[in-house]
Amino acid sequence: MTDTKGDALFVIWSYEHEAWWRPDRCGYVTELAGAGRYSAEEAGEIVTDSVLLGEIAIKHYIAAERGKPPFHPYDGKRRKSYR
Repeated sequence: MTDTKGDALFVIWSYEHEAWWRPDRCGYVTELAGAGRYSAEEAGEIVTDSVLLGEIAIKHYIAAERGKPPFHPYDGKRRKSYR
């Protein structure tokens, strides 16, 4: 999935909430289909502002292929739900 300029869109995973960010930065959802799609610039702003909470940006097509992240970047614990 790309934006109007052809750049890849990103989804944001919240380790704090164990869920994807919804569109327009309004809440969280556990299913990728309901996640918001953000430009690289907006995703960068979100994760920079939320770095201490452990938010990460993932290209949408990678998230669709692999699911949610397999481990938390700070605690290193592997998540069982990762494929």
